[in-house]
Amino acid sequence: MLKFLVLSDLHLVDETETSHGLDTHLRMEKAIDWINTNHGDADFCVLAGDLADIGFKGAAQPYERLKTLVSRLSVPCHMTIGNHDSRDMFVSAFGEDKRAETGCIDRVVDAKGYRVILLDSVVEGDEHSHGGQLSQRQLDWLRVRLDEHAGPVVVVLHHHANPLHVRVDRIIMEEGERFVEVLKTHGDVRQVLCGHVHFTSCGLWHGIPFTSIAGNHYNVTVPLTPGSKVDRLWGPAQMAVVLGNQDQTLVHFDNFFDGNPVLG
Repeated sequence: MLKFLVLSDLHLVDETETSHGLDTHLRMEKAIDWINTNHGDADFCVLAGDLADIGFKGAAQPYERLKTLVSRLSVPCHMTIGNHDSRDMFVSAFGEDKRAETGCIDRVVDAKGYRVILLDSVVEGDEHSHGGQLSQRQLDWLRVRLDEHAGPVVVVLHHHANPLHVRVDRIIMEEGERFVEVLKTHGDVRQVLCGHVHFTSCGLWHGIPFTSIAGNHYNVTVPLTPGSKVDRLWGPAQMAVVLGNQDQTLVHFDNFFDGNPVLG
């Protein structure tokens, strides 16, 4: 049985700083302690972007702090980036070898018959965009990575590609249908997991399961009624626990920070 973890939206800041009043470094410390205590049997974990809060503005210290944090993990760790990150700042901390031949932070992890593909959906340029995209070069790379693996596949990226029909669709991944068309060439894509939206959702889009996790930062209320207010919430801080064998791929949502008291 494959077991791996997905965490997203760390939003790490410089020492002594907070993000929206939250000590994101403390929250990540708590996540690592939780993994080491409760998920030491995992094959690996994935960090799915927004590693830094203002990496795209040139902040370097959050990536150095992250290096120290992940060194404490008892399981291997793989990473890609999100819209709050800088590709160059990430590489300066973690090494040029983290870039794939696409020029982006794309990666393949093979374990127990599964292929897990990490995709970098960041748009970088003069005007930093909080939406996402995959370049044609990345889509071609993805198609080859799918073609060369006959077994089940899970894809992890930062941005949501499937419309959620709420306000966050303003910063959705662009041209998600092109992404789906590549995924459909494989025939056994078990899950597409993302962060970015700060809430949990599950759906089937063009026949492929898409899931978002709340992540390590603030959670949000989901504005299902048009015009309704969106509130930021202290928790839960959440990771996905993915379990997979030939017959099933299951996603659990494990809240390592939760304000709910235990009932007697």
